Amino acid sequence: MSVTPALRAGARSAYRDLLRASASTFHGDEPVQRAFRYKMRKETLYLDSSMQHDMKLVQDKIQLARELATMLRRNVVQAHRTRAQDGDDVWNLRFTKDTELGENESIKNPPPMSSSRRARKLEKGEQSIEPAAQHSVNMPQHFSALKRAHKERKIPELREGDIEESFVRGSGPGGQSINKTQNNVQLLHKPTGFRVACQETRSLQTNRMLARRLLLEKACISEHVTPT
Repeated sequence: MSVTPALRAGARSAYRDLLRASASTFHGDEPVQRAFRYKMRKETLYLDSSMQHDMKLVQDKIQLARELATMLRRNVVQAHRTRAQDGDDVWNLRFTKDTELGENESIKNPPPMSSSRRARKLEKGEQSIEPAAQHSVNMPQHFSALKRAHKERKIPELREGDIEESFVRGSGPGGQSINKTQNNVQLLHKPTGFRVACQETRSLQTNRMLARRLLLEKACISEHVTPT
């Protein structure tokens, strides 16, 4: 649907009203007034030849221009700095008949506001529980709780006497250093029967260390290993 003549007239009227509001708000400050008008014309309210035929877009621009004009008249005041007799700087504010003046009491004594984001959500009725919290109510949700749980964790003891270690020739890509050396470490934890194998690196010593780490991870989640 093309833009009607009445809508075009409404757009011109809204733009003129915005210019009058800016002239009143930025009275006597020509650079600021000129910069504001340039931004409105070239960016905020700009419509190219293709957009000018979009009825919905033109209506949105008209509404935006009217809202900006209202905001300038009611909420923006001009300030001039002058020098007082005692040498201090004094700011003089210029109010107009459209300027909205709030009560100082609302600034001096603001209403109490909870510092907790969750408390504010509860006040608004936005009670939402994360899916993870629904399945694990006792799971620590804050950093302090996680830190305390980390300190209180119990790591099972893996004794070397309970581990049966063997080395086999490596396999897979990596050349002769993999295929012709026994750097594949295999561990058997005899009390639990857990087996792990590690061939992450070409270093036998590194693979031995990593294999024990894998075995310890399995032991941590097993109820068959007695924690120390």
